[in-house]
Amino acid sequence: MTEPTTDMGPSRPRRWHIFAPTIAIVIAVAIYAVYWTAVSREIRAALEGFASTPERDLVVGWQDLSMGGFPYRIEARFAAPEAGAPAAPEAWAWKGEAAEIALMPHNLRHIIVNLRGAQELRYRDLSAARPFENVLSWTMKGAWASYVDTDNAAFGRLAVDIENVEAQHVRGVVAAVDRIDAARLQLHTRPAADTASDAAGYDIALRGDEIALGLGQHIPVLGHRIEKIMAQARARNLPHIERVSAVELLERWRDADGALAISDLVVKWGPLDMTAYGEVTLDAANRPEGRFDAEIADFEGLLDAMVRDGMVRERDARIALAGLVLVSQFQGSEPGRVRVPVSMTGGKLYLGPLAVAQLSPLY
Repeated sequence: MTEPTTDMGPSRPRRWHIFAPTIAIVIAVAIYAVYWTAVSREIRAALEGFASTPERDLVVGWQDLSMGGFPYRIEARFAAPEAGAPAAPEAWAWKGEAAEIALMPHNLRHIIVNLRGAQELRYRDLSAARPFENVLSWTMKGAWASYVDTDNAAFGRLAVDIENVEAQHVRGVVAAVDRIDAARLQLHTRPAADTASDAAGYDIALRGDEIALGLGQHIPVLGHRIEKIMAQARARNLPHIERVSAVELLERWRDADGALAISDLVVKWGPLDMTAYGEVTLDAANRPEGRFDAEIADFEGLLDAMVRDGMVRERDARIALAGLVLVSQFQGSEPGRVRVPVSMTGGKLYLGPLAVAQLSPLY
C-alpha cells in the first residue's frame, strides 16, 4: 500500500537578487555614516586640543563650536572665533562673527574656510620709532578660502576669493581713518614646481576689481578708484618660520636675498593704464627696491595730472615725455603706448627720470 502524495505546487523563485542592491546601499551608507561620525569627532577633539595648548605661538578660541555638513562635508562651525599671535613682533589678533572650516571626507588634506559677518584685525605697526596699534575692520558679502596640503612643501595650494568688501583702517599713531572698498579680491598661491628644496619658491596670482581707497579724501594724480590690478609673480627664497608672523617672514626673506619676480602686472588706476614686468626686493630699511619695464597708455595725460598736482615740474615732464616717446618709437611700442622704466631705489619711486613719490618702510 502506498502513501498518498501531496502536490505542493511549483516552487517559488528566490528574490534576494532584487533586494541585494538596496541592502548593499544601506550597508554602505551605514559604514560611511560611522566613518563620518568618527572623523568628525576626531577633528573636533583635535581643534579643542589645539585651542587648549597655551604654549603654542598661535592662540585660537571661540564661543561655540558645532559639527555638521553630513554627508558631503565635515564642517566645524564656529561662533565668534578668535586667533592671534601675541608673541609675534606685530602681536596680531583677529576676531570674527562666524566661520566655517570644511573638510572633504574623501580627501582630508583639502580644507575650505568660509568667513561670515563682521571681522576685525588688530596689529602692532612697527614702521614708526615707537610701535602703535592699527585696527582693520571689514564686512563682506562672501569670503572663502581653499587650501590643499601638498607633499614636499612647507605650504600648499591656497585660493582666496572675497566679494564686496567694505573695510576701515584706523592708524592709531595719528588716529587717521582710511576707507577701503572692493568689488572683488582674489589670491592664488602654489609651490613652484621647478624650484630647488633649499630655495623655496611660490607662484602667486593677485587680482583686485573696482577698489576704492580713501573715500572722501584727495589722492593726488591717481584718484581714489582702482579699476583693476592684476599680477602674476614668483616669490623666491621664501624661508620657513615657526611663528605666524608677516614681519618675521619678510625679515628672513630679505636676509635670504629673497625676490619677487613679477612676470605680468596690469594696473588701471585713474589716468594710469600700465602693463609691466620686473623684480622687487627689500632694502636694508625694509623699503621696496627694484625695477620694472613698463608700457603706459596716454603717458602725456598721466604727466599732465602729475604737473597739475605739483608732483613734478612741467619743464621736467615735457623733457621726459619727449625722450621716452622717441625711445618707444625706436623700440616698436604700440601706438599710444610709451615704454617707461619704473625704478625703486633709495626710498624713492622713479617714473623714467622723474622722482614721483617717497617709499615708506613696509614694517
